[in-house]
Amino acid sequence: REGEPETDEAIVQAILSAHPQGNDYRAALAERKVAHPPTGYAPIPFVDFLPWTPDQKIHLFSEELDRIARNGLYAYEGDPATSRYPLTLISPASGNTVSSMLGQTWKREARLEMHPEDARSRGIGEGDAVRVFNELGEVRVRARVSPAVRPGVVVLPKGLWSRHTLNGATANALSPDSLSDIGGGACFNDARVEVQLTEPLS
Repeated sequence: REGEPETDEAIVQAILSAHPQGNDYRAALAERKVAHPPTGYAPIPFVDFLPWTPDQKIHLFSEELDRIARNGLYAYEGDPATSRYPLTLISPASGNTVSSMLGQTWKREARLEMHPEDARSRGIGEGDAVRVFNELGEVRVRARVSPAVRPGVVVLPKGLWSRHTLNGATANALSPDSLSDIGGGACFNDARVEVQLTEPLS
């Protein structure tokens, strides 16, 4: 947001300025390049330290954040699913990758995991080539049918490389470009899709 610190030095100064012992930390950093907290290495909340709020209490409802949030701090927003794209696509990390880092260690094809009920209603079986799509794009992969996924949800791991899918696309092709109302973060889990049985690309 406008006015927020951007450089490393500005971020450090902003953090220290908000801290009651900020000047002590500045002196320690200038002298030793290291500043240890006065609470030690394993502080216990509400025993060794209290929140930095004026009343030293946690505020479950912040009037400032309530003003900033698009529809208020605790407003309900409906599911973005539609009859055309009824399935929720989630893209968790895998045991192989952190985002797309270390993707070279993943040697096999990716699979779209879906609940047996969702697969059955679409004529999809284990290992079938499927098309996962919405108005933004499509990904072609093989299906993995599993009761570990709840009905209405399909799973395609994040961090895939183009060689992990049948058409070279990944879950990024299906993710909306909308942002969260306060932090401005990506809304990956707002992706809604449909899945169809298809023939693998040659």
